[in-house]
Amino acid sequence: MNSIFKLAVGAAAIVASSTACSPAATAPGSAAPPASVAPSSATISSPDARSSAAISSPAASSGQQAVTLTVAGSDVTSSPLSLTVLLPPGWESFHFGADNGTSSPPAGMAFVVSLVYSTFANPCVHVQPSPKIGPTVADLATALGKIPDTTATQPVQTTIAGHNATYIELAIPASLPCTPSEFDFWQDSPGGDWWVQGLNETARIWIIDVDGQRVAFLTHAYPGSAADPKSVFEAILNSVVFSPASTRPSASPAASY
Repeated sequence: MNSIFKLAVGAAAIVASSTACSPAATAPGSAAPPASVAPSSATISSPDARSSAAISSPAASSGQQAVTLTVAGSDVTSSPLSLTVLLPPGWESFHFGADNGTSSPPAGMAFVVSLVYSTFANPCVHVQPSPKIGPTVADLATALGKIPDTTATQPVQTTIAGHNATYIELAIPASLPCTPSEFDFWQDSPGGDWWVQGLNETARIWIIDVDGQRVAFLTHAYPGSAADPKSVFEAILNSVVFSPASTRPSASPAASY
């Protein structure tokens, strides 16, 4: 699976395989819950790594394009997840996410959607925590806050695309104990690694529960990316519609703090 990830997103500079890394941005600001947008129903075509999806909704406008993505890690399970999302002009999709031309500094922007199998006690040498992190949204939020050599905000409860969500930001400094391509955030499955994309990066992460599967949207941005990268990501993620088998939002809050 790692080799497939590298081929699929090598040019897009953001997908899974072994390790990869990039330092992050200045300390993230306080996380204000975004306005929730109720998702509309969608008729979804079969997923395609880089092509637009033929869907009845959400409706694209003002140069937006509707694309179908696969949740990384779910493609090796018995219950693969797919979703549709509206991308702004200039954005390009790949199998597990999309970018605005590049995911790299100084001005790149990108996101991936992934299950989370495990984080790392040492992201540079892929030492997993012991015991392994638990299966809930709250377990992951806690584990992300403990990633060494990063600065994390407190988790905030919000909603994304009608799903209860937990939001957290991780600031990556101007230097790391290993190269950016070796500093991993997490694995979506054994061997499927997701990593920092650049120094001075701010990784914004929304975690939701979709029919009992923990799904995370990992976003990458830098001080030069946009005037308000968080709002850009919120607008994209609030357009998400999961495939018909996965459209039921979790009945209770994902976590409480």
